[in-house]
Amino acid sequence: MAIAESPQTTKIRMENERLTAEITRLKKLLQNSPEGAVGGVDLLSDNNSFDAQSTDDSGGRVEKLENELRISKELIQSLKLERKKLRSDKSDLLIQVKQLCSSLQDKEQELRNFIRNFEQRIRETENNSAKQNTERERERWSLLKHARDEAERSIALAAQLNARDIQLQRTQEQLQEARRQLSGCMSDQESLVSAAPLTPPSGLMTHNQTTTGGYSNISGTPGDRGSCSADSGVRGSSDRESAAGDLNLSDGPCENGPCIQVDSDSVSLVSSHHNMYQYGTPKERSPTLSPLNAGAYSRSVDNTALANSFRSVEQLGSPVENENQTFSRRLQQQQQQAQSQSAKTGGASSSSGGGMGLTGRSGRGGTWGSISRVFARNRNRNKSNPVAEAEATDFQWSPLTEEGYAEKLRLLREASSMPMERWRASQVLAWLEVALGMPQYSARCAENVKSGKVLLELSDAELESGLGTSHPMHRKKLRLAIEEQRRPELVRYPTIGQLGHTWVASEWLPDIGLPQYGESFMHSLVDARMLDTLSKKELEKYLGVTRKFHQASIVHGIHVLRIMKYDRQALAMRRLQSENVDTDPIVWTNQRFIRWARSIDLGEYADNLKDSGVHGGLVVLEPSFSGDTMATALGIPPSKNIIRRHLATEFETLILPAR
Repeated sequence: MAIAESPQTTKIRMENERLTAEITRLKKLLQNSPEGAVGGVDLLSDNNSFDAQSTDDSGGRVEKLENELRISKELIQSLKLERKKLRSDKSDLLIQVKQLCSSLQDKEQELRNFIRNFEQRIRETENNSAKQNTERERERWSLLKHARDEAERSIALAAQLNARDIQLQRTQEQLQEARRQLSGCMSDQESLVSAAPLTPPSGLMTHNQTTTGGYSNISGTPGDRGSCSADSGVRGSSDRESAAGDLNLSDGPCENGPCIQVDSDSVSLVSSHHNMYQYGTPKERSPTLSPLNAGAYSRSVDNTALANSFRSVEQLGSPVENENQTFSRRLQQQQQQAQSQSAKTGGASSSSGGGMGLTGRSGRGGTWGSISRVFARNRNRNKSNPVAEAEATDFQWSPLTEEGYAEKLRLLREASSMPMERWRASQVLAWLEVALGMPQYSARCAENVKSGKVLLELSDAELESGLGTSHPMHRKKLRLAIEEQRRPELVRYPTIGQLGHTWVASEWLPDIGLPQYGESFMHSLVDARMLDTLSKKELEKYLGVTRKFHQASIVHGIHVLRIMKYDRQALAMRRLQSENVDTDPIVWTNQRFIRWARSIDLGEYADNLKDSGVHGGLVVLEPSFSGDTMATALGIPPSKNIIRRHLATEFETLILPAR
């Protein structure tokens, strides 16, 4: 390592070099000069007169040179000493530099180790924080999911409880009606013995003779009736009105008294004691409400109540009217079965009645016409209706109570990892019942669709004929889901399939302030896919949304869902962040605006926003929605200018930054 020389050392070194050169030159002069001569001067050739002077000059010059030589030697000696000193200093400096380098290397190694350990600790800290965040997010989403499931379950249970209460109330009313008619019928039966008897048709008299024994000789007046009326106080007028449809009660004389003409096409033969159910109005003659069918009626009520308790989650929100229609169809089916059984029994007892002739108005051989035709007509009525059976089966279907529901979930998970054309029939059924919530079409699907490839190739007409999807909205829902499975890479919103019709009807509509349309949306099975493609015609025709303001509310609510990419978890997070802070109003629900109205001292008008359709998407995204519009929605009279100005100020403070 080179050491920089000081200026003094450089000067001494140059002087040393100069003196060394001078000494060398003088030595050469002394060697080359003859004896007695100095500086190359020949003393012998000089004149003798100058000998003494030259000798003196040369002696002085030699002394001078010797002095200079001595000084030079001293300088050289001092230079050597200085050089030795410099060498020692240089060695010391080199040693110090080496020590410094070694210490620097040690410090550098320590610094590297520290940096490496620090980076490792940072990575470990980041990994731990990421794991903790992941676990925290997982726990939070699990809690949110659990809360959402519990909320849906509570809503479903509330709907189920409401439906069961309604069903129980109607069942109790029907039971009271049946008891009232039973008591009326029994009282009428007892009055047949004590009151003035009437003369029934000959066929009925024959049957009464064979079944009652002691009442074969009853005779009556033209004004008497033996009908089993539910209300004996209005018996006269009700019998005459009902006779125009099924019975023709004439007060004109016949051979044996009043002639009762009976239409054989509209009366069922009921084998009852004294044939009391062949009199009166059609409602009074109903075999389901007769004492003979009381057991069957109670069993049907029990079965209906039991079926209502096992409905699926998707069916819990269905309109009560549809359930009542299904219940009515089942009651009619049981009535037809009871009529068939009682008709066969009544026909057997009538045929063994004796030799009295059957005379009637049509002249076809008797009052009843052809009894075999009546039996055949009853048998046709008793044939099971496939549609009614399918509806009854669908009414009782519930994935929560079926043992194979776990198997359906497994099949659905398997189907999600493969294209639809490779699906088996069981996977198609699981997808239809669980993923789409359309179990009412599972029976027809199992019968006609044997694979996912077949389902992909079905047209809309084939879907209607093969699966029975006669409802246009149901057919549209199925078509949208099939097209999504056909080209999954073209789906713009990956989470749109997670929002079913239960969420739309029970959660989304109340959030936008339109819960009154939940029944029609649930009946049409409107899910998020259908919301994304909903048209004005469908809103008005199938969903009953005719008000322009409500239509705009739904349209802007769908726009908010598109902004959130149909991610209800992200939407819930944004709503949670603005729950207690007046920010981000675009995601506010109708309930949040009600709380906001209360917070700005408008509590007396806040409840007017319920069921109004006012929500954040409508307020922010609709340019024409102003403070006056909000005042109108709140029901603030135009005369209260101070309150309206206060509302306009608060409204602009809230909405203008969001727009």
